[in-house]
Amino acid sequence: MTVPNVIIDASNVAATRQTPWSFARVVDVRDAWLREYPRADAIAVLDATVRPFLTDQGLVAQAERAQWLQVHQGDADDRILSLAQLYGAAIVSGDNFRYARREHPWLQGNGSRVWSVRRIRGRVILSLRQLGVATDAEIERDRLKKLKKAGLLRTDSERRFRHTSDTTGCVHASEELTARQVSEQGSRWYCRTCYFDVTEILVEPPLPQVSDTGPIRVIVQHGPKVRDALTVPAEGLTLGRGSASRPGVTDVTAGLGANDTAQISRVHVRVFLDDDGKPLVEHVPKPDQNASFLNPELDFDGRPRSSRLATGTPYALEDGDELHLGPGTVRLRISFGSDG
Repeated sequence: MTVPNVIIDASNVAATRQTPWSFARVVDVRDAWLREYPRADAIAVLDATVRPFLTDQGLVAQAERAQWLQVHQGDADDRILSLAQLYGAAIVSGDNFRYARREHPWLQGNGSRVWSVRRIRGRVILSLRQLGVATDAEIERDRLKKLKKAGLLRTDSERRFRHTSDTTGCVHASEELTARQVSEQGSRWYCRTCYFDVTEILVEPPLPQVSDTGPIRVIVQHGPKVRDALTVPAEGLTLGRGSASRPGVTDVTAGLGANDTAQISRVHVRVFLDDDGKPLVEHVPKPDQNASFLNPELDFDGRPRSSRLATGTPYALEDGDELHLGPGTVRLRISFGSDG
């Protein structure tokens, strides 16, 4: 295999609101990457539990034969990260990979190698992600959440086992057993009735989270204080220093002092949706005017010091991303779903 310079999270890229999902979306992303980097090589990793939900099974088989698709039986995210680590490759995925920031410190900060994909008027747009720095609390929260979804964090009452024999004459042969019906000796689990080996049933990996299953919301904060929660409509949202003369602009400065308000432009950012209903943001003012930052690193005074957005350039937004406007007093947190 040629050394790849990008690993595509095929399950994440293919997933949309409705099933079956199209593997052609993965092919489109690979083709777009190779057009941009014609001397590169790309491989995709697909979670085996997702494969039955895909249309274009002929394309899946063709990609496997060409050896640019790996269908992985275990945790596909871990496989993607290990390949990226091994080859120094980029990743195309909407995942934040917070749970893995300790094992893969190159994911921390905005020098990461993770890219988002968006479709605008049928065209595939790839953009480098600004992941920011996850705190220890965020890393641990996401690590536990991932383990729970994978069925690896369960109480004894939730654990299930499978009797491994149907020839012992045991009434439980080949049946599913609860933790109360088995015993443990060293690393061995066995049936309490016949003492034959049993194996623990692990939950299948969950299907990928689909980013557009709920409304896209913009949570408006002044510092840590939440001031408003806005749903992004189909026509998008324009945010800035609103007034009666600008009815199309949603005001995000109400309650701020004059100095802080002055650092927010009349029309500051536009949040809009791509062909799949996934959000993007565009900074509107000229480059020498009030700034916007996406998941910035902060200085000692809490002001953004990195990841400034260029004017008129669409940037992909993922769940949990945070925009800092001006000096960062106004923050916009992106939420996929209705819980904000």
